[in-house]
Amino acid sequence: MFYLLIIVIYFNHHLLLHTTSASSLLFTLDNVRYSLSDRVLTIPKLGALRGIHIDYENEYYKKYNLVNIEAFLGLQYGLYHGRFEPSKERFELHPTTKVNKQIYFGPACAQYIWTNQSELIRIRTENFAKQYYPKLLKYIQKQNEQQCLYMNIYQPQIKNLKEPLPVLLFIHGDGYDIGTGAAFDGAIFASYTKAIVVTINYRLGPFGFLYLSRENKGDYALHDIYTSLHWLKNYVTNFNGDPDRITLYGTGSGAVLASLVVMLETVNGGTGTIKRRKSLVHRLILNDQTFLSPYMTSIVNEISSYQRDILSDLSCSTLLCLRNESLIKTKDLLELNTYSKNYGYINYIKPLEYPFPFFNSFLDTKIDHINSLRMKFYHQSNTLLPENLHILLTISSSINHSLFQEININNNNNRNNIIEDLINYAYTKWNIKTNEYYFDKYLFNYHQQILGPLLKYSKYVSNDRNIHILERYSNKYQSELPYTFGYVLAPSMSVFNDTYLNADENERIESMKSMDLFANLIHNGDINIKSPYHQNIQYESIEKWHPVFPEFNFILLKNGNLSQVRGYHAEVHYLFNNIIVNHSENSFDINLLNTWKTLYDVSHKKNQSTNIYSSLLTRQFSPLFDSNNNNNINNQKYIFILALSTFILLIVNLCICIILSRRGQGCRKREYNCLNDHKQLNLVNQSEQHKHQQRHGGSSPSSTNSNGTITIDSTQQLIVNTNSNEQEHHSSSPLSSLLCTTNSSINSTSPIDVLHPINITKKNGILKCSSIKKTSVLVVASSLPEAIV
Repeated sequence: MFYLLIIVIYFNHHLLLHTTSASSLLFTLDNVRYSLSDRVLTIPKLGALRGIHIDYENEYYKKYNLVNIEAFLGLQYGLYHGRFEPSKERFELHPTTKVNKQIYFGPACAQYIWTNQSELIRIRTENFAKQYYPKLLKYIQKQNEQQCLYMNIYQPQIKNLKEPLPVLLFIHGDGYDIGTGAAFDGAIFASYTKAIVVTINYRLGPFGFLYLSRENKGDYALHDIYTSLHWLKNYVTNFNGDPDRITLYGTGSGAVLASLVVMLETVNGGTGTIKRRKSLVHRLILNDQTFLSPYMTSIVNEISSYQRDILSDLSCSTLLCLRNESLIKTKDLLELNTYSKNYGYINYIKPLEYPFPFFNSFLDTKIDHINSLRMKFYHQSNTLLPENLHILLTISSSINHSLFQEININNNNNRNNIIEDLINYAYTKWNIKTNEYYFDKYLFNYHQQILGPLLKYSKYVSNDRNIHILERYSNKYQSELPYTFGYVLAPSMSVFNDTYLNADENERIESMKSMDLFANLIHNGDINIKSPYHQNIQYESIEKWHPVFPEFNFILLKNGNLSQVRGYHAEVHYLFNNIIVNHSENSFDINLLNTWKTLYDVSHKKNQSTNIYSSLLTRQFSPLFDSNNNNNINNQKYIFILALSTFILLIVNLCICIILSRRGQGCRKREYNCLNDHKQLNLVNQSEQHKHQQRHGGSSPSSTNSNGTITIDSTQQLIVNTNSNEQEHHSSSPLSSLLCTTNSSINSTSPIDVLHPINITKKNGILKCSSIKKTSVLVVASSLPEAIV
């Protein structure tokens, strides 16, 4: 009877648990169960929290090793007392003993709701307006100007956890006036990488970036991100997180904010060579943008006139007036036209580099004082960034980014025309289908707006730390997040919630490989060190990923395969970050550009002679590509000078060749005749000669084999360059012609094959050979010009 009673109690308890579990089920998404968590997390000052249990232990666990997740949604991390006030950390979230269910997203920060699709297309891409924004609407419909600083925490459920997990703080993009962190589910990434993922809201538009005065700099969004970092430092340990391993990950405009936040004195540990405190950020992942990207930041001098227009439209000229919510409604600020009338993509409401928040130290160099932050980054980047900061940059080459129609060049008209013709020459292609020339505006935009600035950022940062670049080839989703956040693997509560339905196997493999690289960086601070939870042996790579500089190493992800290419996009860096930037200071660059201008003029005239229309020459695309016929006389002078210089160089080279050829006859003709019955000389490299010596015990610099072949020590001649494959790779790039042209003019050492003259004599019936002049081994370090590296 006693045992029967125990059995009845056990079954009743099991039935009760089953009923409770069924009743706590919230919803399901294609076999992924979302239910109310059975665990209550009690945190001092924050109260008792109960989140959502996300169950992946089914087919997704078997396929992708996804563990269960506990998500806490809508946690308020910051407060601000009134409009245009810096945010402060919220300590007492739920001071009562009541259990609070964190199962709903918090309201989004105030932003304008676009109902006219054509107006949205003017400031964004057509794909954004027609496909992406309608899905985003359900996440931003609920807004609150006063209370919007909420975060969402996704915590992996790992059994027998031995150490705290690293933390990834995601900064959303979508421009400085649209978006919310709730639209990007971090559950799949957290489940796959075994890292805690946090997404946040921050103030947008005029509420986050409107500059009012030196005291109110329009840096409220940066303050919000800093507040979230400080909140995580204090409380993430309660979620099994490690506050000393926080990674900041930003996409698009979020990447610009992330690149600025890490330079705040309160984040990087203090400026100067001596850090005063521990930094809040330890790893950095930036997608597509940095604060060096064109049109993404500004200085106060550039927006002063627009600031006056805003105050005039609002009939309000004081801070006290703007903060009066009864006088200036939220709607009044949201309906302000903050975009350029001529170029819709330029938003005047954006982060300021000068004045920069918390940045009050002086430069050590006497350079431009207008933008002291950027100048200091160029010369002293190590003092602005946290110590031991590990950086990974990601780009998507085939995404159609927003088009920009002009580049910043000097006001000298003659040099402007040269730059215009250079750009035309570099990005003009032949259309086989239409049999006409066309200007590749997408490739130009990608190089100018995305790739060039990222390489510039990498160059200045790489002086003190390793930095890697991952380039992905895919155009299906117009974003990297379906891959880097794993949305192609399983269903999610994100704006990309349906991408897994149409993803193919290559896309899933690319997603897992991207997250593997991210996991290596997040856990260990090095993409070459495997994460302790990395178990996908099938996709492991034995290759060591090298930093981008000085050899321009790029990690490529294409068709499901990861590879590394050396010398990649070097011509893009040289064109945009050297020639165009420095053309006003270096007379050499002007001569070089004149040469390219001549080449372009010749090809352009040939195109016109065949009556083929060239779309790049129209003014409809951009005033950048207009031709100016007033400089024909100057062009003729340049052509004459170039031809005369070439003729003189040819004469000088001919004379040098004749002199060297006469000096090189160190052996008499009769001494060479003795070799007629012998086989050809074989030159071996140093490693092969060393192996040969070990096998035969010989150590002489030259020896004669049994077959009559004379072997010569490789230390007596120049090592032949073996980088022919890489040179072929360079020549296939869009700007290979430009790079080849520059090699002859810049101070660099190109790889050549040279064989020193050798005396061969006959003494006592034995052939002997010796070098006229013994030379040291010359190692060709790289096939890249020094000016590019």
